[in-house]
Amino acid sequence: MLSFIIPTLNEEDTIQTLLENLAPQLSKDDEIIIVDSFSKDRTVDIAQDLGAKVLMQPKNGIGLAKTAGARSAKNDIFVFLDADCILSPDFADTVKRHFSDPKVKAVGGYGVYSSDSAIWRGIYNIYAYSVFQGARAYHLVTGKFWMAANNVAYKRDLFFSVGGYRSVICEDTDMMRRLAPSRDVRYEPKMKLSLSDRRFKEKGFFRTIGLWGWSNIAATFGKGLSTDGYRD
Repeated sequence: MLSFIIPTLNEEDTIQTLLENLAPQLSKDDEIIIVDSFSKDRTVDIAQDLGAKVLMQPKNGIGLAKTAGARSAKNDIFVFLDADCILSPDFADTVKRHFSDPKVKAVGGYGVYSSDSAIWRGIYNIYAYSVFQGARAYHLVTGKFWMAANNVAYKRDLFFSVGGYRSVICEDTDMMRRLAPSRDVRYEPKMKLSLSDRRFKEKGFFRTIGLWGWSNIAATFGKGLSTDGYRD
């Protein structure tokens, strides 16, 4: 069974859509855990009204919020999502199908971006496709695996073997650096979701990609960049 873990901060405009999208996919023993950093809007009320478990966590970085959610989870498979995503109709079933193989330790999905602009949507999604296929190829060659922290499922024992996510920008790259190579992970394009383009709108696409690029370098070769002042 699955524990969906979703960090939030002032997400009243997105969280209801996600939870209503996710609800029909849930089995009896699945759960949704919202890790909220003391939102000042109706995020918590909406989440509770729609049956999610809510955990309050000070804003110390999205990585630590996800790890706190995992520590409170009742199930042994953690699925990490962002609050502004929309899942494909068979998302949960796809995750469960992979974990029906007891050897599988993690599954990484494929994310695309929505946008009002067809041109920018195309640019965003060329980038997204390149990242997914690049990570897949890198794993094929080296056994090291990078999986986007907003569309990934981990078994409990693998996730906590390195203490979970930490509070750095690009916590997924920091996780990859600390985890040993493994062939018991899967890349699944059918585990698909759509994200809003708000990150790119806030600071611009190229500036955002530049920050992520530098953060990935820092996470790969050092302790990573602080999340202070960074909107996850």
